[in-house]
Amino acid sequence: MQAHLKAGEKLLGTYQASSSITSRWMSAYNDSTLVQNLNLPGTHDSLTWSVSAVLSPFVQTQDITLFQQLNNGVRFVDLRIGIVSEKLRLFHASYQLSSSVELVDIFWGLYHWLDQNPTETVLVSVKVDNGNSTAALQRQVYDLMNGPEVSDYWVHNTTLPALGDARHKLIPILRLTMDPNNIPDYKPFGLNLARGWKDNNANISIKYDYDADNNYRQVVYVQDLYNPDADDEEAAINKKYEVLTTHLNRSVATGFENTNKWYIGFASGYNGVLTTPKQLALGSTIPRTVGVNTLIRPYLQSNRGSYFGVIMFDFIGSDQRLINATLGWETSWGTKTFTITSPILSAMIVIVAPLLVF
Repeated sequence: MQAHLKAGEKLLGTYQASSSITSRWMSAYNDSTLVQNLNLPGTHDSLTWSVSAVLSPFVQTQDITLFQQLNNGVRFVDLRIGIVSEKLRLFHASYQLSSSVELVDIFWGLYHWLDQNPTETVLVSVKVDNGNSTAALQRQVYDLMNGPEVSDYWVHNTTLPALGDARHKLIPILRLTMDPNNIPDYKPFGLNLARGWKDNNANISIKYDYDADNNYRQVVYVQDLYNPDADDEEAAINKKYEVLTTHLNRSVATGFENTNKWYIGFASGYNGVLTTPKQLALGSTIPRTVGVNTLIRPYLQSNRGSYFGVIMFDFIGSDQRLINATLGWETSWGTKTFTITSPILSAMIVIVAPLLVF
């Protein structure tokens, strides 16, 4: 494991243990809680935090390491891959994030984090960003998630499990085709969401988990309008905020107790060459704009105690309150008092954490 941690350090960061409640917030939930009924903070293109300054405007989407994201409460990560010299490497679109780090190194980093935080689960989305989902690529991804040495670190359901069955495990969210004909010993696993995920779309619905009669039992609703194609930065931010809140209004109306609907909403994006991911997320000083991250936090706070599903952020390190608000926590400035309330929590927990910095 240590060899993989060292090899992956450029994209994982350096692991440091955390005593914060954000590193173990799932411990407050009963084992019977369905993962689809949890509010989950996530990061879009999770590994782009170390992109060079020259390339950062349109490649960088995060500002803290993967380990920091997890310690801060993120539980849905987004990995983009491609094959280079027969090895699975990490990408953002066609840009290779590292010439040396492999997907296997990132997975071992996640295993290490789970070993230190065994009450938690992490959902891992894998998408091909460079090249195609070839037979060789599919076989490598399958083997990395199903090999005997690591199989126990993965949930092998084709739907989202109860939390008790997912603790100390990763849940694969497959945004790539997995053709059984390319994998002789193939056994169905993970949530296969590749088919039906429409490009740059604000209202996607994907049916999955079919029974023996080919009737679907689960559906996920996705908002992934990543390029609003607006006239300027302010219009792009407003359009993105509008489609995100429309999506969240639907999840709020669905509520925590549903058993067959799941929601994933992206707060991330850009606007052609006019607005970078950082500007869309955080806004600008010239011209003066307020980014989506700042706009969405009051919405989340005003709907505290509601069901949001997964919310995928860019530059999540800019404001810890985004994670807290997604989780339904009430935060106060100065001495940080977290009140965790939800109808599916095993208890109400109030924690004073004066050392956390927002």
